[in-house]
Amino acid sequence: MLALAGVNLVPVLLAPFYMFGGLTPFGTSEVGFVRFLLYLLTNAVWLVPALLFFVSLDYYRRGYERVGIAVAVAGVLLTAVCVLLLIV
Repeated sequence: MLALAGVNLVPVLLAPFYMFGGLTPFGTSEVGFVRFLLYLLTNAVWLVPALLFFVSLDYYRRGYERVGIAVAVAGVLLTAVCVLLLIV
């Protein structure tokens, strides 16, 4: 379980590229409010998998093994999307 959930921490290692590297995987906008929403979405790309890491381990610890594994797999899929957004 820890090996499966550990993959969810990869976006945390990539967070400096999203935060300070000037990456805009979702583009940019002229409107300030839309630019703010795109900024939040860009930060969610690395923050959500990190949260799913802790949620999956908590579910697994409480005895909900299937739910914990499902959350960890969802985090791994989201991590794959994060890495693809970084590459493309």
